[in-house]
Amino acid sequence: MKQLVYRGVFVCSIAMALLVAALPAFAGGNKSNANLVLPVEEQTTQPHSQKTIGVLLFPGFEMLDAYGPMEMWGNLKHAPAATWGGEDKKVGIRLVTIADQRGEVASNQGPKTMADYGFEDAPQLDYLLVPGGLGVIPLLQDKATVNWIRTRAAKAELVMSVCNGASLLAAAGVLDERPATTNKMFWKHSTDPGPKVKWVKKARWVDDGNVVTSSGISAGMDMTLAVIGKLYGKDMAAWLELLTEYDAHRDPSWDPFAVKAGLVRD
Repeated sequence: MKQLVYRGVFVCSIAMALLVAALPAFAGGNKSNANLVLPVEEQTTQPHSQKTIGVLLFPGFEMLDAYGPMEMWGNLKHAPAATWGGEDKKVGIRLVTIADQRGEVASNQGPKTMADYGFEDAPQLDYLLVPGGLGVIPLLQDKATVNWIRTRAAKAELVMSVCNGASLLAAAGVLDERPATTNKMFWKHSTDPGPKVKWVKKARWVDDGNVVTSSGISAGMDMTLAVIGKLYGKDMAAWLELLTEYDAHRDPSWDPFAVKAGLVRD
């Protein structure tokens, strides 16, 4: 029995060593780590700190806008201590979904998602994520939603948007006089609500400190990994890429869709 325990510890140690050795190279662009073993841990102890991330839901929200970033944030609980930089560096991530009223919210694609909270009883948020979708259009005139975004964004450490979720941030005044980007295929409609915004036509995402906006739909995952890398280290972002088998774009200026939409020249 002791031999089995020792052997298990030895194998885990090798796996951890392989991950720690490979992550810096992977974060720098080398993805040829054929022998990489990716350790995954369950959080069994209470982290020293916790961040609550609120994801706004509304009828007609774009599923990948919300679920792509949630996939990345939600998997941080499985990251090993070594990737955090030590057990004392671990951060607990609490993901909550919020709508005007608690309950089911139908996405643009049809499937419904349960909103954990309504506007009235939503907890304090450290980070706020606003997805896009066709459902944004009627919400631009919805005072309750726009006012809630304005109030919560002012109290949050970090505000993020995906696609034309930036239109809602713009309508709430969150992006006034700030650089931001949004969906390139629906550029005019998405930017109209923000005449005071410094819209960036060519950008996968725009990081303006405590407000980060991203381009259309899939760009939300690239933005999220960039934000996680900034907050918790490039090794963490690289670990998430491996875990999700996602080939992320790390250059925020990479944006062929701005060219295809005729916003800029190649």
